[in-house]
Amino acid sequence: LLQIPCLCGGASCLLCRCCPNSKNSMVTRLIYAFLLLLSTLVACIMLAPGMEKQLKKVPGFCDNVVDCEALVGYRAVYRISFAMAVFFLLFALLMIQVKSILSPR
Repeated sequence: LLQIPCLCGGASCLLCRCCPNSKNSMVTRLIYAFLLLLSTLVACIMLAPGMEKQLKKVPGFCDNVVDCEALVGYRAVYRISFAMAVFFLLFALLMIQVKSILSPR
């Protein structure tokens, strides 16, 4: 529980000194890979048959506000994929002028 702030980047590591002794760029890459893997798993789960029935079993989740049919199937995969593409594109744009580890971000 004490190492959760270390997942947020280099600034939190400077504050709490709880990160393992490894390169920050390597830890960051692993976190980005984990996010991509997690989103891929969620997209695959949303394609599974019978997922709408499982979501309806969650109390209060599929009430009048949320339509469970919109949360599963190909549309859900497209939404998840679009969100991850925008996320990684935003970070790629933020890193255009970064030439080394010492460059400001």
